[in-house]
Amino acid sequence: MFLALRILTVPFVLFFSTFAYAGDYDFRLHNRSSGWVIDGFYTYQNGRWSRNWLRNPLFSGQGVNMQWASDEGDCVVPFRVKWRDYGTEDHKLDWCKGVSHVYMKDKGFSWD
Repeated sequence: MFLALRILTVPFVLFFSTFAYAGDYDFRLHNRSSGWVIDGFYTYQNGRWSRNWLRNPLFSGQGVNMQWASDEGDCVVPFRVKWRDYGTEDHKLDWCKGVSHVYMKDKGFSWD
């Protein structure tokens, strides 16, 4: 009886732990600049930059939820932010550290 219970429990635990992990890379992008507009957000994986993740410009003081299409790949993934009338900035972040928010600032970024 105990062995049968263990056999039934393992697939259940594996399914739900995998399901919970799949959303770990989702985060909220915040524009904490002093008036700059973010026009683009890109990640660098498999030797190339992604398409723009943003559907609309992100104005100062705004935030938007961002969702990874996958939880596979490297933990440290470069990302690029395109600022309207300024250019782009490249950064790196270890996404496996439980990143919930990325705060873009006039100079650099922070996260929690």
